Amino acid sequence: MKSVLVTGTSSGIGRATVQRLAYDGWLVFAGVRNPTDARALAAEPGEVVPVELDVTDQADIAAATEQVAAVGGGTLDALVNNAGIGVAGPLETLPPDGLRQILDVNVVGQVAVTQAFLPLLRRSGAGRVLFVGSVGGRVTHPWAAPYHASKFALEAIADCLRVELEGQGVSVGLLEPGPIETPIWAKSREQVHGLREELSGEARRLYDEPLRRFEETLTSAERKGEEPAKVAAKIADALGGSGSRYQVGRGVGTIVKLRPLLPDFVYDRLRSVISR
Repeated sequence: MKSVLVTGTSSGIGRATVQRLAYDGWLVFAGVRNPTDARALAAEPGEVVPVELDVTDQADIAAATEQVAAVGGGTLDALVNNAGIGVAGPLETLPPDGLRQILDVNVVGQVAVTQAFLPLLRRSGAGRVLFVGSVGGRVTHPWAAPYHASKFALEAIADCLRVELEGQGVSVGLLEPGPIETPIWAKSREQVHGLREELSGEARRLYDEPLRRFEETLTSAERKGEEPAKVAAKIADALGGSGSRYQVGRGVGTIVKLRPLLPDFVYDRLRSVISR
């Protein structure tokens, strides 16, 4: 039985991926921070082993590595780096700690987990690492710079790691989903709403109305988002392949191809029209 560790599995893409891979016959180690979510995951059909794992906590990562090695016989066939958060708002008003937080979870945490599990992946003889990035790692939207920065970083990390691991028996792939129906939209919307309420003086005059429109954009993205199961199915396919990039969602491929062809002023204008 092949084994896989999936991070960030309490809901959304991570939860759907656990369900899909368990159904496909994988031994799934489901990384989760909350003990309550861990108990719920343990009740999923198939071979699912909850692993309490905060990707920003080195002690958690070390303990998870020991647990996976013990249960999996010292090897791991695949790692799906899915854990992630969203932080939004104008860069001018963004607290530096907010930027640090999202980069710590979405970038540093992904690398730290990968570093810890690479020895187990090498021992499998044909290990596979998948990063769950985003079309937001190729194109941007104002007021979401922290999120885009983290996803652009994953593009670079996946590209470099793929070459660095060449010949070591571990391949690297990157998922680039479009909008997906997950709790991250509601959480981001709540964060932006809270940020608007804290604005005062010139900042309120400059940013309140644009952020209100951004809240509407987030609501629309959540409503139109694809089901997480669609990404889970693509992850299942990617684990059985050797490709470097996998795009998921309506129009994602077209957007990715068009963006490098458009001058910035054209893209900015088009984006502002679409966002209205």
